[in-house]
Amino acid sequence: MLASIVILAVVVLVGYFLRWNFRRAWYVLRTGDEQPDWEKLGTDYFVAPWEKRRFAQKKAARVEAKKEASKTPADTVGK
Repeated sequence: MLASIVILAVVVLVGYFLRWNFRRAWYVLRTGDEQPDWEKLGTDYFVAPWEKRRFAQKKAARVEAKKEASKTPADTVGK
C-alpha cells in the first residue's frame, strides 16, 4: 500500500513538471496536426488560465514590493 502511494506521488510530480510538454503532445494527438506552427499558436496557448492569473498576481506583488522598497521614509530625508 505504501509503495503504491509513493509510486503515485512520483508519477504526479513527474506529470506536474512535464505539463508544458504534455499540453503540446495532447494538442498534436487531439488535432492530428503532425507539424503545428508553434510560433503562430504562441506560448500562451499552452498556459492554463489559473496559471496566467497566478503569474499576474506574483508580478503585481513584486512590482508593489519594489515600489515600497524604493520609497524613502520621510524622517530620513534631509538628515
